[in-house]
Amino acid sequence: MHLFPISTPTLALSISEEALCLVEIKKQWRKTLLHQVTRVPLPEGVVKLSSAKANIENPEEFLTHFKALVEPYNRPLSIVLSLPDLCARTSVFDFSTFPTKKQEQTALVNWRFKQDLKLDTSQSRLAFGAYVPLSVRDSPSPDNSEKVKVLGTAIRNEIVEQYERMCLEAHLIPTSVGISGLDIFDLYRLNIQDILEAEDGPSASFSPGTMFLFISHWGFTFLAFQEGSPRFIRTKAIPVKAEPSSSQWNSPVSEFDGTEGVNGHGAQASEETVSQKTLDPDTPNTPYPSYTAMKVGKEILATLQYYLEAFPLHETTSSTVNLFVATDLNHGHSLMPSTDQIQRTLKASGGREPQIRVTALSHASHFHLQETRLALLNQEESALPGYASLMVAS
Repeated sequence: MHLFPISTPTLALSISEEALCLVEIKKQWRKTLLHQVTRVPLPEGVVKLSSAKANIENPEEFLTHFKALVEPYNRPLSIVLSLPDLCARTSVFDFSTFPTKKQEQTALVNWRFKQDLKLDTSQSRLAFGAYVPLSVRDSPSPDNSEKVKVLGTAIRNEIVEQYERMCLEAHLIPTSVGISGLDIFDLYRLNIQDILEAEDGPSASFSPGTMFLFISHWGFTFLAFQEGSPRFIRTKAIPVKAEPSSSQWNSPVSEFDGTEGVNGHGAQASEETVSQKTLDPDTPNTPYPSYTAMKVGKEILATLQYYLEAFPLHETTSSTVNLFVATDLNHGHSLMPSTDQIQRTLKASGGREPQIRVTALSHASHFHLQETRLALLNQEESALPGYASLMVAS
């Protein structure tokens, strides 16, 4: 008998239109191991990702596959939900003044969602974080209520509650809900800080002009920081599916030439500076259809171009701007445009042309696969959203 089924979760469920992915972690002293990844395909049409309406179009079929996925576990158990970025609306808001009381902050952010995005947050769950730019924070008399940037996310109740009902019907207790791209950024935050300090010295501040890109099966999310505060975010929907005949890509070969970074605990982590050849979607070095690779690459270039034109970097910002890339796709980094393509696009747009330094973030420093007996068969990339949501929730 489970008298206290609500415990710290070690299971997470991440969702796509093609599959359900169950991630199990194992906690050891001072580290967390990726213990198991189980993935079950979904028939077409069962899930349709959207931020405007409930996603599960065939609840009976969804529940059948979900129950089969969790059948080996003794339940009830607590679980974390990791939802794709397309399920939510996320934006960056500027405030000249920002209240200090949480209730007043929430009311103000709700109002901005209604004004800027025409989103009625009375029927949504809201989460947000407030950031003070470094120039204000480091001033002799800082006033943290002035010039605040807020990164806010809202998800409709009908969307998240439908997923929670599926968990409850499978005798699982959802303890938290995360948005995959934002959770993955939080997972890598210390890695990014360590890489910046290794390159620019211990006095390097987080992101005077740092960018983060998460590429997934549904498209990508781009998040840019200036002066240590979020400045711009874009989530783009592009279905990404590998060619059916891409089995030769499942061999565990390295895609990158580059340098190592450092993880949040000071141990070496395999972060790689991305080589031009492997990230050029015009070459056949990708398991994805050429039109998919080209579309993803063009949208990434257009996003970078728009951001740097709409939010120009300060003259005091270093001429080198870091772009950190994470993905939960097998060989997903091959969808990135090459560094040469990025620089040519920025040059053609006119104005200031910073040098973009692209770094591929590896999951190796987090999963500790070398310390487990788990044979993942190249499914470890798909574990990233669930793993990140578990780590953020803990």
